[in-house]
Amino acid sequence: MTTWFETVRDLTIQLVRWPSVTNSPGERDWSQQLYDLLAQTAYFAGHPEHLRLQRTSADRYERSNLYACVRGAGPATVVLAGHYDVVSIENYGNLAPWATEPLELLPRLIAELSANATSDSDQLALHDLQSGDYLPGRGALDMKSGLAAGLAVLLKFAAQPERQGNLLFIATPDEEDSSHGARSAALDLPGLAQEWGLDLRAAINLDASSDHGSGADGQAIFLGTVGKFLPSVYVVGRDTHAGYPFDGINANLLAAAITQRIECNVALCDEVEGEIAPPPVSLKQADLKPQYDVTTPARAWCYFNYLTHGRPAAEVLACFTAEVGAALQTALSAYDRQAQSYAARSGPSVRPAWVTHVHTFAELHERALAQGGGACHAALSDLTAQLMQDHTLDTPTFSREIIELLWRYSGWSGPAAVVAFGSLHYPHSLVDPSRPQHARLQAAAHRQAAALAAERNTSLRVRPFFTGISDMSFFGSAMAPADQAVVQANTPLWGSRLQFDYAAVRALDLPIVNIGPWGRDYHQRSERIFMPYSFEVVPELIWRVAQDVLDGG
Repeated sequence: MTTWFETVRDLTIQLVRWPSVTNSPGERDWSQQLYDLLAQTAYFAGHPEHLRLQRTSADRYERSNLYACVRGAGPATVVLAGHYDVVSIENYGNLAPWATEPLELLPRLIAELSANATSDSDQLALHDLQSGDYLPGRGALDMKSGLAAGLAVLLKFAAQPERQGNLLFIATPDEEDSSHGARSAALDLPGLAQEWGLDLRAAINLDASSDHGSGADGQAIFLGTVGKFLPSVYVVGRDTHAGYPFDGINANLLAAAITQRIECNVALCDEVEGEIAPPPVSLKQADLKPQYDVTTPARAWCYFNYLTHGRPAAEVLACFTAEVGAALQTALSAYDRQAQSYAARSGPSVRPAWVTHVHTFAELHERALAQGGGACHAALSDLTAQLMQDHTLDTPTFSREIIELLWRYSGWSGPAAVVAFGSLHYPHSLVDPSRPQHARLQAAAHRQAAALAAERNTSLRVRPFFTGISDMSFFGSAMAPADQAVVQANTPLWGSRLQFDYAAVRALDLPIVNIGPWGRDYHQRSERIFMPYSFEVVPELIWRVAQDVLDGG
């Protein structure tokens, strides 16, 4: 190898050229292409038993994880991991044919931005791409350049005449949807380590971060990752003829009040180690009325992205349940004021005295089975089997269908709401310095970041939390059993569409940090990677941290 830059650049371009949109045939075939590439290298040609494709568990898309292990002296092992799936290329529009061809895309994107850039974001993209320091392309940032850096480190390690320890490279699918790859890898690793005689000391995730400034925020080692919940709310109103609005409670009013109270509510932010997680944001709000008529909607559905740094599941559930209850009371108070105002102008009328109630999914489930007995149980089994056959159904909609059925059997009436976790929970993780293996990785991260920053005269920080939702959650989390119980009891899909043994991750006890590239505009057509740092500094930093851990082992 001449320099890291040339190797990582060429690998990035090659990896981007292989399409791998999540849940597509390209994603299914991508790992085989990487397998074939690695099989031709000197090390794996001589050691084919250390290169493996393994199907991900319970995966209808037939995808595979790739495991590539370069062996050295002793069992100590550092894992390098990253995902290879990418989001859709549809937002490239007329540039879609070149979305996976970075060198051909670059001049075309510059030309289009030169002609049409009006926003500050487009102007920044144009300036970046004209500078020659940025490379565009779907997956160039998220996260094939990270995989390329990890591969470059793996191949350099393989080229050493004497090697201390082992490097295990893992490429996984499906991070952009449900992390099938990482969840499967977490379950595969104990058996793989036993088969290959590996002592897994640490892991380095290779995911990219975004930085719209100088790079000071993106040029970092992250000692942990945010957790993610999808608090989902099934809202029940009381329908009425539109000419008699105060005879009912519009579910849209209740849903709007919930969204207004929760959307970007900074008071709900989780803060640990001096870093504050982003506030919750709405990802969906819609009524469930299937057709037009002059009856007000009786049901609505909304859900929110909520990121955590340390807050346990029970606290998250209790917090959202309380916020939803307060929102319903606010909505009813506003409704009452409007009803009184209307009555003052139109004449006295008798109105129902509404009382709201809010329940967790676990409470609804218990109530419905108690009220509906065998009929409810049979209906729930039939619906679950039916929904499992619909491969186009997203996880929140699957959850909503389950809640709707249970609500019908519960005997409860609105105005009310049910709070659930509508999708896969990503646990937060953070290197724990009180545990020796974690402390060794943390010390190596600080030591090597400081040394490399001084040598290269560049900014390199060590930060607590990687802000993007990532596969780190399924390698390095120490999620408590009580948290797992709360998540399982309040996730409608648990045991059917979603199954994962969080205890297996806890038993793996694998400290993990993130060292990856930075760039701008995740998931957008102007997605681009900052090459000087990502292609030169990142692989050197990965190399040094890995060597530090192995040498100290």
